Amino acid sequence: MSNTMMKLGAVFYLSALLAGCGGGGSDTSAAVSNEQNTLPVCTATQLIAPRGSGAVSIISAMQCIDANGDTLTFSPNVIASDGVVTGEYSLAVSVSDGHGQVTVQLPYQITNQVPQCGQATTPSVTAGSTSIQLDSYLTCSDVNGDDIALSPQSIDIANLGIGTYQQEVTFSDGELSASLTFEFIISNTATLEPTRCERIKQSVALSPESDVSVTCDENYAYITSDTYPDHDLMNGITATNEQIPVPAVGYAAPIKLEPHTATSPTTIDAALGIAVNGVPIYDYSAAGELDLFNYDPSIDTVALGQLDNCGGHAGRGDDYHYHAAPTCMMDAMENLNDETIIGWGYDGYPLYGFNYPDGSAIAEGDLELCNGISDETFGYRYHLSKAPPYVFQCLVGEIDTNILPRVAPLTGGGDRGDLRPPPGDVQNLTHTVDSDGKRTMRYDYQGENYYVTYTPSKDKENCYDFEMKAISNNGAIQTGTYCR
Repeated sequence: MSNTMMKLGAVFYLSALLAGCGGGGSDTSAAVSNEQNTLPVCTATQLIAPRGSGAVSIISAMQCIDANGDTLTFSPNVIASDGVVTGEYSLAVSVSDGHGQVTVQLPYQITNQVPQCGQATTPSVTAGSTSIQLDSYLTCSDVNGDDIALSPQSIDIANLGIGTYQQEVTFSDGELSASLTFEFIISNTATLEPTRCERIKQSVALSPESDVSVTCDENYAYITSDTYPDHDLMNGITATNEQIPVPAVGYAAPIKLEPHTATSPTTIDAALGIAVNGVPIYDYSAAGELDLFNYDPSIDTVALGQLDNCGGHAGRGDDYHYHAAPTCMMDAMENLNDETIIGWGYDGYPLYGFNYPDGSAIAEGDLELCNGISDETFGYRYHLSKAPPYVFQCLVGEIDTNILPRVAPLTGGGDRGDLRPPPGDVQNLTHTVDSDGKRTMRYDYQGENYYVTYTPSKDKENCYDFEMKAISNNGAIQTGTYCR
């Protein structure tokens, strides 16, 4: 909330003044007024915000009266809570009635809660194994949205004999810590197969991205990310939609833990799955649901030049996603081989690379309608392919389309979600990222240079200050702040 109308009658105004007498916490230094205006009178009470709750509005902690009945604005009107160290703080808030302003000190407290971790299963590993990766067997959560670090991250078991063991494990959000006793078994033969949740965690652990997390409940594993990868973006595109990738913090992709084949395949105008680096994966088209039995080159994002060198681009939500093999992600993965899982369909089945997991080549016609094949371990699996449809073009398993995540256009103006560049290619499209977080995409069309650039807002969480000169608006320069 940025505007508050305080219209008070004479009685209410008098009682409010009496109630505010000796109220402490009011600081009207730096007041600016004129002879025709009476400045607002404001006090502030302490605001308590849990860390990780985003941009918290200050309005509930401000008590103001204005004798003239003017609309009051507050600057700043929010406090940041994400990544802030627990403690007590004070913020100078300017309150303006449009004619003058007063400054009030707002006390606030950032609170924190201990993260939670539990052991999902007791691993049984074969004698002679070298280590156990703990995050494959622990389910952790943090209500404040902090990253959880484990200590140790793995257990060295190279010199342990057969038996049951326990290891004290500490988990921390960087400020508060707790511990649990982790139990594992070493035997002549491994007796416990990893759960689907554990396999998904193991696959994501191989991602080159460090900020992708996995949590599981009874039905789903949630791969959570900001959809913005570390690899190169947008370079190599010739047919731009004038969108630019913007992080989508908290994107949670639900992967079914107990997949079942559906009676018919599913095609949707949205992501069908997610890569292990947290970037959503669509089918080959950017034009809605597919005719699964008839390939259409006129909507093929690869053939149209809409994708970058890494197999992706930005969609209508200024959200980055793949339509083809995520080659740059794969290049950055250590020890990548044909057994490496590249991503997951939302129906719970894995996505592999261009060959069978045993390394043998996939012959033309081997893969079924959705670009997959039966699998002894998972029941079914999908594959990448050099030819269309490149990745899964549909899902064979049951899914609830109502819970699938979608990235909406940025708020702050309709022009970011309704860009309409002319058909045909642009030239010299480049995307750069500066050290201060500024992103810029430039391109030429019919001899004219166009661009869109943004920097993270200094005042609002998950908001970005844009400037653009787009083909869609005939080259007019536009500015604005857009938020997720």
